[in-house]
Amino acid sequence: KKDPGIPNLYPFKEQLLRQMEERKLRIEQDRERRKLERHEELSKRRDLKSIQADAERRAEEFNNRHSMQDSNKKSHFFFIEQSRKQYYKEFKKVVEAADVILQVLDARDPLGCRCLEVERAIFSSGSKKKLVLLLNKIDLIPRDNIEKWLKYLRNELPAIAFKASTQSQKDHIARSKVAVTTASKNSLNASICYGADTLMKLLSNYCRNLGLKTSITVGVVGLPNVGKSSVINSLKRSRACTVGSEPGVTKNMQEINLDKHIKLLDSPGIVMSKRNDNTGLILRNCVKLDEVQDPIPAVEAILKRCNRQQIMEKYCIPEYNNVNDFLSLLAHRLGRLKKGGIPNVEAAAKSILTDWNSGKISYYTHPPEQHKLPSHISAEIVTEWSQAFDIVSSALTITRTLIHL
Repeated sequence: KKDPGIPNLYPFKEQLLRQMEERKLRIEQDRERRKLERHEELSKRRDLKSIQADAERRAEEFNNRHSMQDSNKKSHFFFIEQSRKQYYKEFKKVVEAADVILQVLDARDPLGCRCLEVERAIFSSGSKKKLVLLLNKIDLIPRDNIEKWLKYLRNELPAIAFKASTQSQKDHIARSKVAVTTASKNSLNASICYGADTLMKLLSNYCRNLGLKTSITVGVVGLPNVGKSSVINSLKRSRACTVGSEPGVTKNMQEINLDKHIKLLDSPGIVMSKRNDNTGLILRNCVKLDEVQDPIPAVEAILKRCNRQQIMEKYCIPEYNNVNDFLSLLAHRLGRLKKGGIPNVEAAAKSILTDWNSGKISYYTHPPEQHKLPSHISAEIVTEWSQAFDIVSSALTITRTLIHL
């Protein structure tokens, strides 16, 4: 039966109607509120699920990426190890085929560049192979420092000062014939070669003194990036070998006929397995910068070796407390910044290593005050080799090369 409603004569009809309307409104509001709460609860549940699903997805992507990086890193290290083994095979070919082994050293750190393992192998083999030390890049160190190193090294083996040519043409590479008494410091800083005549004289003397053969094979060995191929190009006076600022340019043994009496063998730069000082290898430019995982320890070693004031003036930065402070200042100075203006210290560190390898940062070592003959070199060997190479008569020519350094 239909509700007749409130009689018109009811004394509180309007008040009752208002209360009923308010009650109806509250019920409607409660319904909307409960509906909204249910919707929010469902949304929260969906959000939690989506967040969980997103977190799981990101975790899976991270694991996949991490495993892929590990796989790539293992493949990369495997490739490097295989390359080193291949380089060592080529290196052994050069040593076995050579009558004279020319070990190229960076004049800034001769002892750090010496391959003592190679020297021991040569002496212990019982062969009559001869070994000559070639101090390359003499333009990067003072003349008196070169003289001290030559005097120190000649207590053991024949040692020659050399500056390879840096000219870019394919042929007719300039080679100074000045008896270097007239060569100035500016001349040695030029792109032409110095010291080649002295080396050729020593090799020619060996050809004559050997008596058994009129031609010799000279193997050029040394650590990566000491300038082996540049030395050969300077002697050949043409770009017979490919050169580069990064290690690993030479991958196979190369034969270069210098003349009818002398044949040169270029070898890949080799790092012996006992050298596990990563920082030292990076500072000797034996490792490509792209392969350096953490360049900061190497930069820290550079800062310890170099004069602080010199570094501050060169890079126009204020006083710094430590290597991280230095790299932060340098990153701002060079504009090497990440998002949010955060300094990219890794990029700044690699720029320092680039300058170090190119010689823009001046640094050189000093020979020990007292010389001690290595265990693999005997006094008889020193005497024999001194006579064979006539170092006493050649020393005058070598010294003249240094007068105007």
